[in-house]
Amino acid sequence: MAPVEEQLFVLMSGVEYGDAGLRRAFEGELRERLEEDRPLRVYLGIDPTATSLTLGHAVPLRKLRQFQDFGHEAIFLIGDITAMIGGDPSDKNALRPQLTIEDIAINEGTYVEQAARLIDPALTVLKHNSEWLSRLDLNDLIGLMSKFTVAEMLSRDNFRKRHQAGDAVYLHEFLYALLQGYDAYALECDVQVGGTEQLFNLMAGRKIQEDAGQRKHVPITMPILVGVDGVLRMSKSTGNFIGLDEAPADQYGKAMSIPDSALASYFELATSLDRAEVAETVAALARGERDPLAEKKRLARTIVTELHGEGVAAEAEAHFEHTVQRREAPDAMAEAIAHDGQALIDVIVAAGAAPSRREARRLFGQGAVSVDGEPVTDARTAAHPGSAVQVGKRRWLRIKAAGG
Repeated sequence: MAPVEEQLFVLMSGVEYGDAGLRRAFEGELRERLEEDRPLRVYLGIDPTATSLTLGHAVPLRKLRQFQDFGHEAIFLIGDITAMIGGDPSDKNALRPQLTIEDIAINEGTYVEQAARLIDPALTVLKHNSEWLSRLDLNDLIGLMSKFTVAEMLSRDNFRKRHQAGDAVYLHEFLYALLQGYDAYALECDVQVGGTEQLFNLMAGRKIQEDAGQRKHVPITMPILVGVDGVLRMSKSTGNFIGLDEAPADQYGKAMSIPDSALASYFELATSLDRAEVAETVAALARGERDPLAEKKRLARTIVTELHGEGVAAEAEAHFEHTVQRREAPDAMAEAIAHDGQALIDVIVAAGAAPSRREARRLFGQGAVSVDGEPVTDARTAAHPGSAVQVGKRRWLRIKAAGG
């Protein structure tokens, strides 16, 4: 194994607990494990609550990869049972919708493929928590629930706020932390990787492990990645996300829209660059010694390179410079089928250039839709075959007649 200090420097980089005392305690525990000079059993769980992963999910995946690179055993856990609760309620101040088994199966279809862009699939153990949670009976659940109090559950920030506001907090939501905690026990893990909002769940796992006579795992929690708006948490529901399964040109373009204020966070959390290099970049930006635009282009190219390779990243950068910086139409465009007399808004939505008619109307109203270089504000304008349509800064369509 690599020297303990080298491992600690990398593995604790970017880790956040919101409390200096907790950090010292958990870093000390991790040091003890590393000094045993053996592969640690490390797991990350993700609930399949949507059909694709985002760059926000990539934050803990990158941390899992760091453990892999040092020779530790990495477990990628798909929370198919916990997803039935609607996913982890830790980061939400409202009830999350419950999912069916069919929903979950559809959502997780490409999770492993997407995660494999960041972790080494050949060295990753894939698990589903249905392997053990589906076997729990009523006695097991009562035993788990008896280890925690209602006061403990309501101490969680999001539950407390909802309770104080008079909003409903349902009993099944309390089960999430218990079931995730049971995952840690079932896997007999040394380390669990998660987001800072999951710390309560990770601490629940330590409690369950200790009660069962297991050695408590070390929580490694990563900050939440802000979305490309630089304000809200990255989320598909708010539209401020970079999807791992999106086209490279779209990933590059979205990265270029990140505000300067969020650059440091993205370098630290959304890349696998050398940690010393990242620290130097962040410090230089803070001192005003680096050009933010140049660093943003380096960030965008790094993100795409790490997901798709250098050649694809170079193409994405050239596309951005060609279409956004120089405002030129790209040589290749996605085709959009238009029927005779069909409204342009319908063609745009059907082609996926806008997620909904409401969003498409907003783009028309802002003058963000153009046909052959001319802005179009009337969404009812007919689509004409052969026209080049630009939607926003990064989407381009070539209109093609139906049946043509």
